[in-house]
Amino acid sequence: MLNDNWDKIDEAVGQVREELENVDVDIPNASLTEKGIVQLSNATNGTREDVAATEKAVKAAYDEALAGKQLGVEQKANVVAALNSIGVAASTSETWAQLVAKMAGVIRATGNATPGDVLAGKTFSNASGNGLTGGMPNYSRSVLREEYKSAISAKGDGVGNLVVEPSTGFYEQGKNSRGYGSIIIGDPAFVPSNIRSGYSIFGVQGTLVPLTTEKKVVNGSENYSLRGNAGRAPLVFNRVDFRPSKILLLFSVFVSSYSDGSEGIYVPYFLEITSNRSYEFSDMSSRYNFTVNLTDYGFSIQSTFYTGRPEFNRSDFRLTGWYMIS
Repeated sequence: MLNDNWDKIDEAVGQVREELENVDVDIPNASLTEKGIVQLSNATNGTREDVAATEKAVKAAYDEALAGKQLGVEQKANVVAALNSIGVAASTSETWAQLVAKMAGVIRATGNATPGDVLAGKTFSNASGNGLTGGMPNYSRSVLREEYKSAISAKGDGVGNLVVEPSTGFYEQGKNSRGYGSIIIGDPAFVPSNIRSGYSIFGVQGTLVPLTTEKKVVNGSENYSLRGNAGRAPLVFNRVDFRPSKILLLFSVFVSSYSDGSEGIYVPYFLEITSNRSYEFSDMSSRYNFTVNLTDYGFSIQSTFYTGRPEFNRSDFRLTGWYMIS
């Protein structure tokens, strides 16, 4: 009985199989507009539209998207930090559109200035950075402090100019209270005594009297009473253009043979002067003391003392002429 049933079941299944073999089912491939058979794919970089992504492909795409998001967050923080560093207020809470607008408003610095090219204490920007600080020394303040900055070198060019090499720095035009600028260089030979008299070099008036091998003789007359000028200021004769090496002075001396000095004559008296010194002349009635000094342009004479007998009221010692020899 049981076997008969199994036989009937086998017969029915066989019939169904036979009928199914005769069935022709046409299932199309799936597309964007049609349902159908779909092929699975692990690719994350394909462009086909008739395949379906696997869980693995979705996971790979998700990981890449997450990494991109994190990179964007980091880059946004970097942009915000860069904007704030140059004085442009920015925050990570702003959108990229807002940050891009701020970046577009930033003027990029150009140029090749270095700290040594910019005055100390001043800030500047160049192609490599912003907010840089200058380091060039400012020597203009030395003028205000009555100080000077030494030059590195100075040299005359032979045609009337002194060429100065200053130290590197900034020098603002100006003079101190004494009328000088800020750069200085010394030369112990640059003094008035080394500059010819009558000339000046850069405002320094010369006092040097040049020596000459040519002898000059200049003479003159005078009427200078040593008696009448005793104790007074000296008489100065600066009347030549050289320093005398020798002076001949001509005096007229009153000489009387009378005891009361009522009668007498003036006789000549010569004196040769080659150096500064004091002199004394005396006779039976009077005594005269005087000094003679050589100067750069002549000589000076001063009557320092006179004494005499009162009755010799005509007594005198008088300079009447002179010769000056170079």
